[in-house]
Amino acid sequence: MPSNRTLGAVSIVALLVGLGLLLVPPLLRDGICGLTGCADQVPDVAVARSSSDELAVLVPSSTAPDVSSIRLLQGGNSGSLEWVVERSGPSTEDAFAFGSRPEGFDTVTPLAVPVQDGTWVVEVRFACTTASLPFSPDSIGVGQVRSWQGVTEGAGFSDEARTTERCATERDSVERGLFLAGAVLATLGALLGIVVVLRRPPRDPDDPGDWAPTAEQVAAQGTGKGS
Repeated sequence: MPSNRTLGAVSIVALLVGLGLLLVPPLLRDGICGLTGCADQVPDVAVARSSSDELAVLVPSSTAPDVSSIRLLQGGNSGSLEWVVERSGPSTEDAFAFGSRPEGFDTVTPLAVPVQDGTWVVEVRFACTTASLPFSPDSIGVGQVRSWQGVTEGAGFSDEARTTERCATERDSVERGLFLAGAVLATLGALLGIVVVLRRPPRDPDDPGDWAPTAEQVAAQGTGKGS
């Protein structure tokens, strides 16, 4: 039977390797979000009115090259699909008038109805995320911009608009295998640690152990009492 020292060393090694397999792969994959499961971060989009009969969706200029498609739905997220364009070539446009054919995009579903009253939703697909914004056309005046931050005057976003995209990733089969191996090793290390503790001989109640007073301390105590 291995000694307590050997079992203790094996327990520590198994526990450390197991924890490493549990924590290091997700950290390398997605930083702290690999452990905490952060949600996707999507750039802000906005709807602006340039004239009484023209509305457009705006995206941050820095993310314009990542726009892959735009969808316009009437009646909410589950409403009818009224306009769709998809990227077909390079483009840096950051304003897309509803019903138009933007440079670098092909029209998949032409706009056949006026964007007026009611509830509408515009969806912008970026590299790996989709930004969605509901709006009511009659609540946006000429020269106004509506985003999740509210309605502002002018032709651009507010200073608080998000301009970056972060794509949450999932564990692949290799990482799942490492996770299972790490869980097994960490459990084994913990169990071996328990075995080491249980195998320690019980302390003799008559043995004071490391706290036993030395002869000098006993003599000093006796001298103190005598004085």
